[in-house]
Amino acid sequence: MLSQSRNIGFWILDFLKGGKVRKAYQELRKYYNLDSNSPLLREYQKKSLDILIQQAVQNTAYYKEYESSGDISDFPVINKSIISAQQTDFLSNKFNKEELIQMSTSGSTGTPFTSYQNKSKKRRVNAETIFFNEKAGYKVGSKFVYLRSLNSKNKKTKLKQWIENQKIVDIDKMNDKSIEELFHKIKMFTSDKSATMLSYASTYDILRDYFKKNGFSAVENCNIHGIISTSEILFDETRRYMSEAFGSACYSRYANMENGMLGQDSPEHPNTFIINEANYYIEILKMNSDDPAKSGEVGRIVVTDLYNYAMPMIRYDTGDVGSFTNVNLNGKKKRAITNFGGRKIDMVFDTMGNTVSPHKISVTFWSFSELKQFQFIQEEENKYKVLINIRENFDREKELTDSLKAILGRNADVRIEIVESIPVLNSGKRKYIINKIV
Repeated sequence: MLSQSRNIGFWILDFLKGGKVRKAYQELRKYYNLDSNSPLLREYQKKSLDILIQQAVQNTAYYKEYESSGDISDFPVINKSIISAQQTDFLSNKFNKEELIQMSTSGSTGTPFTSYQNKSKKRRVNAETIFFNEKAGYKVGSKFVYLRSLNSKNKKTKLKQWIENQKIVDIDKMNDKSIEELFHKIKMFTSDKSATMLSYASTYDILRDYFKKNGFSAVENCNIHGIISTSEILFDETRRYMSEAFGSACYSRYANMENGMLGQDSPEHPNTFIINEANYYIEILKMNSDDPAKSGEVGRIVVTDLYNYAMPMIRYDTGDVGSFTNVNLNGKKKRAITNFGGRKIDMVFDTMGNTVSPHKISVTFWSFSELKQFQFIQEEENKYKVLINIRENFDREKELTDSLKAILGRNADVRIEIVESIPVLNSGKRKYIINKIV
């Protein structure tokens, strides 16, 4: 009854505010269920793209010079570094910055990044979340388990968790004891009704290793009907163990903090992300040029966010790589991204040998906007090195060191080095969490 009441309450509140989340949800559902080659979808994308470009060239300093451009290929490819260096130029003069929603992330390549969204864009992200969560059996107001690294910016009070019917479990340390405590919390939360569960793929990797060693007995009576993975690639073996342990289907999501839900796979098409074409125009460009990659060729994933008018992102290089493919979805030919590369990060350990979620490390850097990029390296059991590339001056080394020691252990030997650039992998991506002892 409470779940149903929450569902009704949410949609009534949205109706009183103009029904904007429902409208965005219905729009997404309509175009997601169309063939990717549908003239209706193509016309919708073109119209949305034209409006975005008009908003960008008329209201931002960065895009003003592209007013005469007639095609998206005339626009430059941008990235986190370009936006961060000229943030004011990317902000639309139609909005009051203080009223925008600030989105902060450490980024998949170790580049701390802050972007802004207008309220209508944020409502679209809310609609995306609802729509894609439904694929895993979720309904607004139903139970939801969220395993994540917590900090002051993403914590929710117990009251808010109760209102939203959520259970947020901090995955600070992931040893056998804490994993079993995690399962106990899930059992208590789902004792009366099943829930959808979401976490990072790397967290599920740790649970997979636990299951390999200890079996599945600890998760008996964990009432989970759908599993969603995000942030990194979900390995087939991990998906198999998670599905078997909880007796439910497992989905992997391609999303980022600065844009939203770019795509999601399905159990029938694992790690093949059906694109959210209603809200994003996605290109795959060659690794060493801005020319389009050929069909099936692995290249850079470049996103144009069709509805962020506050900080337009036209041809935004996400730092991820992949290739285009097509899949059959309910008889429709859908464009999808496969051969997804990157976003694989190492596990690290504290000074007591406990596994530490790499996301616990990365969220620590959210508060240090002076950094262009970082790389965290575990060199020995209690020795850690942090490479940082700074914008100008950085006088918060002790604060950063203390924050990391609070996670790793007070006896951790943490050394910070300021460098001109962070080394890149052969793929062109920067690995921002490295463990040299495994």
